[in-house]
Amino acid sequence: MAAILPASALFFGLVWAQDAPDSVLKGTKQFRKSVLASGLAGPWELTWGPDNKLWVTERTGKRVTRIDPVSGERTVAITIDEVLAPGSQDGLLGMALHPELLQGTGNDYVYVAYSYVDQARGANANVTDARSPYRYLYNKIVRLTYDKAAGTLGNPVVVIAGLPVGNDHVSGRLKIGPDRKLYFTVGDQGHDQLGNFCLPTLAQLLPTQEEVTNKIYLAYVGKSLRLNLDGSIPADNPKLAGVVSHVYTYGHRNMQGIDFGPDGTLYASEQGPKTDDEINILKPGSNYGWPHVAGFKDDKAYEYARWADATTPCAQLRFSDLKIDPSVPREAESSYTKPFVEPIATMFTVPSDFNFHDPACRGVDFICWPTIAASSIEYYPKKTQGIPGWDRVLLVTAL
Repeated sequence: MAAILPASALFFGLVWAQDAPDSVLKGTKQFRKSVLASGLAGPWELTWGPDNKLWVTERTGKRVTRIDPVSGERTVAITIDEVLAPGSQDGLLGMALHPELLQGTGNDYVYVAYSYVDQARGANANVTDARSPYRYLYNKIVRLTYDKAAGTLGNPVVVIAGLPVGNDHVSGRLKIGPDRKLYFTVGDQGHDQLGNFCLPTLAQLLPTQEEVTNKIYLAYVGKSLRLNLDGSIPADNPKLAGVVSHVYTYGHRNMQGIDFGPDGTLYASEQGPKTDDEINILKPGSNYGWPHVAGFKDDKAYEYARWADATTPCAQLRFSDLKIDPSVPREAESSYTKPFVEPIATMFTVPSDFNFHDPACRGVDFICWPTIAASSIEYYPKKTQGIPGWDRVLLVTAL
């Protein structure tokens, strides 16, 4: 796969939130695409460095690679042998460059997030941890030091370890905010669907004080986290259910994109089920509704099916995205009464009678669903030599 491609979906402003992408791309499209580098092993994070190089994490390659944007020349900064990627969404994921990298302040740090095996933690997991099909696989965030002369990363320091990871909906986006805090997204692990449909979704579960004290992070699934650069809990993090933890927001499905605007606004892109990929503004302590609501609370084309609570033993059921078994409890979005923050845009909301089964897709139904699988998000401010017409826009890539 090419390392550099134009954004698959570009959304200009947000007043066209429920329109099709082509309806907001006016006039002649004056873009071209070319392959800058090929042969990368699952390029995942792509960050512009202060050395005018593209810094890339390779999810299955276990590498951080720097790419010259002119020549395409590649240099490997580090290979992290500890990385393990047995599934399709784990491995070496997010990366954040310290804002003072190569500024002569001594803070030449790069933060990376990746999945790894922790036999001791897995063996000592409590009963609820044991519900995970990936009992010994966890995520960690590590700080690396960049050696400018050698062009390499080394001296790893663990920021936080033991974060939950599964075989689906891992998320894993990592950013440093204007407040010099680390922000990290953790998905809901794909529970309540496909091969994990017998596992309950825990995106609304909040950590207890005992869990935080003992560094048991099961309740961090379906959340965004906010950490000090050393991994400790910021004193001004929100108090949720009486507990201050790393949790910044909750009620998320698979939030693969976060980025800050120049005023500090934190934008997020999140994958919906069959509809309603979301663009959100993350506010501390807020609930974003999943799994009770997808997109807006409008009862359109989504209802929460609790497969794990079926009256028929779940192991005897066959999961379907299109037909919910009668023994599975169902909840309309309108039945959810707790406060939550609605998205500022969805991609895309459709009527309940939308045909999710299109013969043109030849059995691969999700290709025809009204979602784009929103991945990374970037805030693009207007610049003197910037792209004409792009003034304070969000760029969202699609899987």
